[in-house]
Amino acid sequence: MEHASQEGESSVIVSLSEAAMHMYTAAIDALPFPEDKKFHKRADVVLSGLRKLRAGLTEAAGRSRSTSTVIQELSAVRRRYDDLMYRAAAAPGSSLGQQLYAARIEAKLSAQEVANGAGLPVDLIEDLEAGEFPTEHEAARVRELIAALGGVPGTEHLRPAHHAPAPEPEHQEAEQHTEHRDGEQQDGEQHEQHVNGYDEVFAGGNTG
Repeated sequence: MEHASQEGESSVIVSLSEAAMHMYTAAIDALPFPEDKKFHKRADVVLSGLRKLRAGLTEAAGRSRSTSTVIQELSAVRRRYDDLMYRAAAAPGSSLGQQLYAARIEAKLSAQEVANGAGLPVDLIEDLEAGEFPTEHEAARVRELIAALGGVPGTEHLRPAHHAPAPEPEHQEAEQHTEHRDGEQQDGEQHEQHVNGYDEVFAGGNTG
């Protein structure tokens, strides 16, 4: 009887989640281009709703007698949330929290792991990723953390390129080679003049 009750409750949770996801998916599909000024405002509304849905499903999945359908639905919601966060993080005007979330997920690290490694409170990481604004000092630390994680995925083309030194043109190498040969030739001439001069002095000394 208890098992049947648990199955019924899970079924209701999944049905409600599927209905909500249908609405959120339509909203995501209707989002403007990331360069549009309205993009972040609309995306933030969807992300806020997805966070609440994700939290409810996470709680339901954490129960001792959760069902596979709840787990599957939680996975689907998390994937949809991550996809939109990646998109928002790479868009112009993204928040540090969005950038941090995308970099952290790309690095396959939890909020707790990132907080421990950076020496930051995990509450700060979670608050920023949920839309809170950091102080100036916190923002500097978070930027360093994002860079340490490899940067924001999807923005590689916006980062400064590190160009290798350009090879010298072949004609410069030829000129250098010619100068080297000319130098050898001049050294040879000087050596020959020195020898000839020595011979002349030596010969002159004998005739004196």
